[in-house]
Amino acid sequence: MSIVLNPYSRPEEWMSEFARLLPEETVHLWPDVGDPADVEFVIAWIMPRAALRDLPNLQAVLSLGAGAEQWQKDGMPDVPVVRLVDPAMSDEMATYALAWVLRLQRRFEVCEAQQRDGVWGDVDYTQAWKYHVGILGYGNIGARVGQAFLDLGYPVNGWSRSGGDDPNVTHYTGADELDAFLANSDAVVNVLPSTAATTDLLDAMRFEQMREGSILVNMGRGTVLVDDDLIDALDNGPLATAVLDVTDPEPTPPESAFWVHPKVILTPHVAGSTQVRSASELVAANIMRIRAGEQPFPLLDRSRGY
Repeated sequence: MSIVLNPYSRPEEWMSEFARLLPEETVHLWPDVGDPADVEFVIAWIMPRAALRDLPNLQAVLSLGAGAEQWQKDGMPDVPVVRLVDPAMSDEMATYALAWVLRLQRRFEVCEAQQRDGVWGDVDYTQAWKYHVGILGYGNIGARVGQAFLDLGYPVNGWSRSGGDDPNVTHYTGADELDAFLANSDAVVNVLPSTAATTDLLDAMRFEQMREGSILVNMGRGTVLVDDDLIDALDNGPLATAVLDVTDPEPTPPESAFWVHPKVILTPHVAGSTQVRSASELVAANIMRIRAGEQPFPLLDRSRGY
């Protein structure tokens, strides 16, 4: 029996890691699958649906990314999908959020402008203890991002569908409390996945509920935003800046206003990348669990979309 590996990049590095971690397994690098009837597992970020359906004994898909929407499209085989929840990726996403929120909260762009003008002067800013950072999607990644801000003395608000129990965080739960979450956050960091419930969640009505001069950092999914409504909120308030690491579609189309808008900072989906060493260890551990008759985790819950 065998495994098919289809990584997004660095195929040789991935193959080397799985040879080290799963020395008894036969691993084929896509598009080579060997005998399709022998394939039990697919390890991939994305994979053609037709190719998956051609594997009659496929037992599970093990994802190489944090998102899961690609595994829920019509025509996907009905096999378990094991999501990737990698602390190393969460750490990277925390540093991305910290870098941009701190840059904007501390107004470092003013320092840069003063340097260009030959000016040495004070820069006024809101101190950390008064600057509320809201994490939209307070799950595994959101909690890691929130902790990074807590460690630096920022008050943290967390919004999720089911709530949370960290006593150091002000928790908001469900649609009824989303407006209060937005109104009480100076920076909103979105880490929500793309699901039916989150699509177009941040629209004109939601932007109107945000604080005057607040900022948005989107490193979840571009489908959460209504693009035209975001531009209007930047042009007419209340938003001061939007940092966008994800858009819908990707790459961002050349005609998109995001490329040239003076209040948009656009980065090419780099907030958190899959780390080969740590991710391969998590994937290999789940394959060994399945081999031992145990349940892999975390499994995609198709009813929730993540």
